[in-house]
Amino acid sequence: MPLSSPALGASRFPTATSSARYASSVSTIEPSRSAHPDPRRWLVLFALTGSLSMIFVDMTVTAVAGPSIGATLGMTEHGVSWIISSYLVTLAALMAIGGRLGDILGKRNAFLGGVAMFAAASVLCAMAPDAATLYAGRILQAIAACLMQPASAALVIENFAPGERGKAMGIYIGISMSFFALGPVIGGVLTQHAGWRWVFYVNIPIALAAIALALIARPANRRSADRSFDIPSALLIATGLPLVIFALQGNSKEEASNMLRLLEPKYLVMLGGGVMLTAIFVMRQLSARKPLIHLALFADRRLRANVLLIAIMQFAMASLIVQGSIYAKDVLLYDPQTAGMALMPMLVPVVFVARSAGKMYDRHGVRPVARLGTLVATLGIATWGAGSIAVSYPIIATGMVLLGLGVAFIMSPANTDTLSSVSDDARGQVSGLMQTARQVGGAFGVAFSAFVTGIASANGANLATSIGAAILASSAVSALGIVVALRMPAHAARTHH
Repeated sequence: MPLSSPALGASRFPTATSSARYASSVSTIEPSRSAHPDPRRWLVLFALTGSLSMIFVDMTVTAVAGPSIGATLGMTEHGVSWIISSYLVTLAALMAIGGRLGDILGKRNAFLGGVAMFAAASVLCAMAPDAATLYAGRILQAIAACLMQPASAALVIENFAPGERGKAMGIYIGISMSFFALGPVIGGVLTQHAGWRWVFYVNIPIALAAIALALIARPANRRSADRSFDIPSALLIATGLPLVIFALQGNSKEEASNMLRLLEPKYLVMLGGGVMLTAIFVMRQLSARKPLIHLALFADRRLRANVLLIAIMQFAMASLIVQGSIYAKDVLLYDPQTAGMALMPMLVPVVFVARSAGKMYDRHGVRPVARLGTLVATLGIATWGAGSIAVSYPIIATGMVLLGLGVAFIMSPANTDTLSSVSDDARGQVSGLMQTARQVGGAFGVAFSAFVTGIASANGANLATSIGAAILASSAVSALGIVVALRMPAHAARTHH
């Protein structure tokens, strides 16, 4: 017996001429609930949380393990950086496609397939004899994550009643974000005591447990009434975004900090081509009868604000995790395990506050929660940057705690609010859209921080000051989130009686 009832009110997606009507129909469509909710929904939540934790930890776990991997496989410093970048760029390019496939195949099928593929890709990474095989494994991991992540976020919403969604999403996001922060810790411990290959082998038992729990709980496999898939749009976004990111990041640390190189023919063609393909993608979404992403969704001010907040915070988080790991290792001179532990102050508030933030969302809605979160997060990033320049770990740790608190009040409520405002038919697509914003924000954040550190270093700054400058620059970007939160529209809180 499925955990949830069948999809309700499945409707045909709009054409370009009906986009206004579609935008106005983006409203909350709730599944029917009995007086006694099925307790198996918690098994589903545990499975979904485990899968997202795998995706998040693999964004950062190689930050500390990177030098050991490079030494074993004979990689340059920039080659090592692409262990992370290849994963993030693929996530940014394909997440929207994965979200749409979840609507077509059904969220449960997409989730189970993605988890199984992620486990296989992790084995390939762990056994890699050379850099090319490792890159292939990382790209395959990201492709699997693009199937898994949009489906898992949609399943959280589908399997919990409105009054529980904030709390459930708080657990889902809070624990997973803790693994994002724990990545360098796990990478350091495993690299130091078991070898870097175990950084990837550790995914196998988590994947098997997630599959087992999902098979036991059997969540409903809702599929969209419209099974069309716009292949040209998929090719456009899968090509355009990576070209833009490749052009910005360059082929070396020195190139990443020299934006004048974008005027060179190679990078000019790469950047121009990427921008052109992305622009064609957007135009196709506006004109196609059945586009990959219905841009009419952005007519909803709440959705626009939530997606923008997620992108801004991931921009800051990704750059800080990468730069913080480098700082702990090369400035504070910590060993891999201690370097990972140095980021722990950011973890604790995310774990313990995310659930409370979810409950606050259930009572008051997203706007007051997001305003508090963006303010605290921005203050935390600025404090972290100042501490980095002063080479004071206590100040840095204070900034980490504040950032963790702020992130907990942003990520979970923003995800819950967006996915609760759309029908089952569109939920996979919208989830993919949110995750695309998250991954694009993260990829640009890593490129931006490399650019700022390179500029500071070229002007005579030492490494501590260069990294501190990059973190302070990220706080300026984070401050834009405060503006977005202040301008968010008010709406009724989802109170559960």
